Formats: sequence, C-alpha cells, structure tokens
Amino acid sequence: MSRTLPSPTRHGRAAIIGASIAGLLAARILAEHFDEVVLLERDPLPEGAAPRKGTPQAVQPHGLLARGRQVLDGLFPGFSEALVAQGALYGDAGGEVAVDANGQRLARATLGVDALACSRLAIEAEIRRRVRALPNVRVLDGVDVIAPVHEDARVTGLRWQPRDADSLAGAEPQTLAAALVVDCSGRASRSPAWLREWGYAAPAEERVQVGIAYTSAYFRRAPGQPPLACVIGAATPALPRPSILIAQEPDAQGRERWVAGVGGYTGDHVATTREAMAERARQINHPEIAALAEHAEMIGEPMRYGFPHSQRRRYERLRRFPAGYLVMGDALASFNPIYGQGMTVAACEALALRDALARGPDSLQGLARRFFRAAARVVDAPWQIAVGGDLALPVVPGPRPFPVKLVNAYLGRLQRAAVHDPVLAGAFLKVVQMLAPPKSLMAPRLMWRVWRGRHRPGAAVAQTAAA
Repeated sequence: MSRTLPSPTRHGRAAIIGASIAGLLAARILAEHFDEVVLLERDPLPEGAAPRKGTPQAVQPHGLLARGRQVLDGLFPGFSEALVAQGALYGDAGGEVAVDANGQRLARATLGVDALACSRLAIEAEIRRRVRALPNVRVLDGVDVIAPVHEDARVTGLRWQPRDADSLAGAEPQTLAAALVVDCSGRASRSPAWLREWGYAAPAEERVQVGIAYTSAYFRRAPGQPPLACVIGAATPALPRPSILIAQEPDAQGRERWVAGVGGYTGDHVATTREAMAERARQINHPEIAALAEHAEMIGEPMRYGFPHSQRRRYERLRRFPAGYLVMGDALASFNPIYGQGMTVAACEALALRDALARGPDSLQGLARRFFRAAARVVDAPWQIAVGGDLALPVVPGPRPFPVKLVNAYLGRLQRAAVHDPVLAGAFLKVVQMLAPPKSLMAPRLMWRVWRGRHRPGAAVAQTAAA
C-alpha cells in the first residue's frame, strides 16, 4: 500500500522534468509537501515492465543494492513483497551473492541483510505504479520540456509542449506554474546551459573517461542452476574485465531467466554473439556465464551497451543558484554502471530531499543549498568507490594522487586475502552493497586480517598468479 500523505500539504505545485527512477522518487517525496506534483516525461510511459526509448540501458543487467532495497521498502511499504510475488528472488545480500576478483572467488559471507534480484524494468514499473497511485500526482507523458521559467532570481514554472500535435492541447507551448521545479532528466540534463542563459555560473564537472562497453544476454534459468542469485565479477588491475550474472523474474511467457553481461574498457569489448560471451567468460574464469552461453536457451539476442565516462556536477559548490529549482539523479552524478549504484543513489537522494524539506512552512527558503549539500554527502561514497575502482585500472586515464594509489594497493591486497577470509569478504560486500562506507575497510581489525592474509602459506603464489 502507498504511504498515507500528510494533510494539509504546505505548498502549491511542484513540477518534475523526467519520469526516471529519480524523478519518480522525487515525486514520492514532494507529494508529502505539495498539493499537486506534475511529472513531465518525453517518452510515452508503459503500463508495466516494458522498455522505452529514453532508457536504452534499462534492458541491460541492473542490480538493486541492499541499501536501495531498504530505502524503497521504507518509501513504499510492501515493495519487496510485490516484486517477489512477480518472481523476483529475495535472499541474503552476502550469502546469495558471489564475488570474483582476479579469476578467484571470494569467500562466502552472510550479511544478515536481504537483497532483491530482478530486472530494472520490474523495479521501475513497480515504483511508477506506486507513484501514479498517489492522489496528488499527475503524469504528462509524451511531452517536451522547452525550458523552466526564470524571473527575479527564481524559477516559477516551466514551458512544455506535446510531442504529438494531435495529442492533449495541440502543439502550442504551454506554461505550467510551479513553486518548485526539479530536473531529473539524466546525464543529458540542460540545467548547466539554462543556468548560463539566466546569468549564473554552471557547476564544475568532474569526469573519468572509462570507455566501457558490455555485451549481455538473457538465458533461461533452470531450478538450482547455478545455486546463486548473483555473481559479480570485479574489474581489477590484473584483469580489467568485469562481468555480472543476476537472476531475473519470469518474462511475459513465464520463462525464468538469467541476465549475464561481460565487459571491458577502452576498446577491449566483446562481440555481440553468444560464442564471444562464452569465450570471454572462460578467459575470466566465470564458469556460470560460460556454461549458460555455451548450453542454455537464449531468450532474445545479445545486446551491447557503451558508457563513455562517469560524471559528477558540483552544484553544491555554486555561490548563486535560483530559488525554486533543484537537480537530482543522473543529472547530478552518473556512475560507471558496473558498480550498480545508480538506483540506490537515487533512492538515497530522495531521503536527502525529504530531510531538506523538513523545515515547516518556510521549507522552500534556502532549499537548494540544503539539498545540494546533503546530496553531495550521498554521492561522495559511491563516487569514491566507482572512481577509485576505475583509476586502479591502468587502462583508465586520469590523475592518481598518492593517497589514491595507496588505497587501491590496499584494496587489492584485501581482495586477495578475502578469497580465504569470510570476514574480509563480508566487509567488502557491505561496502559494495552501500551498507557501510569505504573507510570501514580501513578498520584496524580488518587491516590486521589483510596483513595476516598476505603472509599466510601460499599467499605469495596466489599474488603472483593474479599479477
């Protein structure tokens, strides 16, 4: 059931650009504080778990991290149960998940926290269904947002028009007044350009060029094969070839599925054939994907997805910013997808928005400064994980200050020790699942275990093999 909205609400109308997962979650929070929330989306939105043009990545492998599941269950009570009823797998975020590094599997560790294995399409469809059911949320899909309306140092609404001249009110531009406009339009957000047009500085932007691409495919899943919900293949300096295998809910024909992906950086890409997927899986010692690609029934055809760079826009550092305007989701920060952080970061940003609005009747005063600072704290840890992990790979260009080199060297030793140490493996998985910050891996008790693992019998042989 959807959460009961507080009444009366304190503001008039909020408008959101983009019905992405970030946009839907923003609507969920704003519905607590506004009489009306209007979502404007370029694509016609499907009723169920179906792809749409604006999110070509949605059919690719996606992971909802354990922290993201916790937040979504809080925002939408019964969320996990609804997906399990659709065939999603529900189990321990450590015990049902295996991690490979340097062609070796880390020790299994139970975390005591549940996670979901299902498709991005199913997750987004369930969020969309819950949000559309809110009585004060209205969705306008199949429309183009021309630009927000800016006057007297604040945004007062936005201008939009239908994409189809025969739909809605015709092709004439419309103006929608709003006390708050939130840009959730993704990596291609036009907010930096709009800010410059209005006389503000655009945010500084950080980029890491990764040039990653991965080839993925769906396969029929037989009961108990393999006996895991997810297998993550980490990219390492010695083996910069990530992989992923995740169980999925049944498709429309009732077929239980796996989605598998194998990737590489800067031109080391896999051809879109099952033979190429099998060959790459054998090269990286991923037996589950190799077996599926060689023998399992394939559902559909192999797919390719490329991702040129991670990017982060530093809105929290701007000295001037228009009132009545915010930016969220991938428009703030967009990460290398191999880390599976995007949906969870969007969920945590929604909580930051809720906290920023929790100031009573004057909650819109100074909202941008409060939100951007809180959102920056949300982004800091996953950005550190993604950028630090990418810069550990010699094939990724970019500056590597000494502290980054030192941390990456330590993490490499931790991964090697975690092959035999379930405590280290569990600590590493907690960081991967965004249940603990990266600095938790520097705890003295863990550093001791890393040192001890490095000097255990046979460790030198394992390190040489991974080099």
